[in-house]
Amino acid sequence: NLTFFTSGICVSWPAFTLPKLKPGSDLVVSDDDGGWIVSALGLGGIVGPIAVGLLLDHTGRKWFIYATSIPFIACWVLTYFAKSWVELFIARFACGISIGALCSIVPVYVGEITEPKIRGASSAMFSIMLNLGYIFGYGVGPLLDRKVFALVSLVPTAVFLLTAPWLPESPYHYLKKKKEKDAALTLVWLRRKKNNDDEIKQIKELIESEREGRFKNLFTEPSHRLWILLLVIAGQTLCGFMAILSYSNTLVKNFHLNFNSNTILLLIFVVSLISSILSSCFVDKFGRRVVFLSSSYGTTLCLTVIGVYFLLESLKVKTGDISLVPMIALVLYIIVVAFGLLPIPGIISSEIFPTNMKGWAVMIANVCGSVLNMIVPKCYQLVVTHSEDYVIFFAFAVIQLMIAITATIILPETSRKTFKEIQEILSKNKTKKNTDENETK
Repeated sequence: NLTFFTSGICVSWPAFTLPKLKPGSDLVVSDDDGGWIVSALGLGGIVGPIAVGLLLDHTGRKWFIYATSIPFIACWVLTYFAKSWVELFIARFACGISIGALCSIVPVYVGEITEPKIRGASSAMFSIMLNLGYIFGYGVGPLLDRKVFALVSLVPTAVFLLTAPWLPESPYHYLKKKKEKDAALTLVWLRRKKNNDDEIKQIKELIESEREGRFKNLFTEPSHRLWILLLVIAGQTLCGFMAILSYSNTLVKNFHLNFNSNTILLLIFVVSLISSILSSCFVDKFGRRVVFLSSSYGTTLCLTVIGVYFLLESLKVKTGDISLVPMIALVLYIIVVAFGLLPIPGIISSEIFPTNMKGWAVMIANVCGSVLNMIVPKCYQLVVTHSEDYVIFFAFAVIQLMIAITATIILPETSRKTFKEIQEILSKNKTKKNTDENETK
């Protein structure tokens, strides 16, 4: 969880730092160069998932997560010594590698060490820690200069480096490597009971049944697991959250409210934290599907409201009396995104794939997500700079509505089911589809 806390700090960093890097500061960054600095995180996010796909089954889950500390350290050291926007670009690229890798591997790791009844709530903790990182960034960042903040931001990573060696390795990884004794000891530590023979037997059967899977099966299997994951990843990225978060300071000022924008953003993310906590409570009770769909449709509505406000402004309509409306919509937007669009992709990625395909599937999905996280903020910056704000918000709203409708049709429910039960459900769907096709022929 400390790694996601650090990730939250990294993601929120441009919003309170880039406005400071204007003429008169020790480092000046233009709007265009700032756009590239923001997009660098997504570029680094492409590398992280690829490394996960290639190395996950060789290094193990635990030590790969431990290694993500290195790019985080490089990020803050480069940020401290930066003399131009290029060093900041490289720093953001470095932290993007870690964030991309963590978004790929941590859901897999948590899904494999937790019991089905708490798997959703445990996975939703990522969103809570991200929000705590945002709150830390918006609360402390505006008060410190770039160099001091970089040093302070090294502390969570240092604590993680000291404490992470005591984390357990995944019993799935041990059993894949034929280390049954190590797997048994891990389960004793995790389940707090000595006899876990039934669970070990179940995991071994699951691993054995999946040995036939290949990389190409991700694209050819009728149950379309990969396309389901890509859909929820698209919902998470194409809602514009990364762009809106990165430029939130400027966005709030465009609402023409007589409030301190940093204070408003800090309060927004405190509320977002509460939303994430509620999500961790509801995601197992009501199911992944309900949480994702409610978040997706809610996001569409909020984006539309903000878009309408900027459209009225562009038409020279007096908006002074309703300037609080887009602010409320922005608050609700952050809340509903934190409630479902942020946590659900990580939960689903840890559940719907067989163990032998999980690394590759998560790699592909997160590479696609990182590409979108690189493109979307840059598109946001270009559209806002050269066109009108309402254009980008309406675009986000239309795309999100299409994703929500598609998810309503194809998104399965995986709540409170073991990995074996989930694979059986998806296999039944696969068998049913094949039977229907044969009857048609």
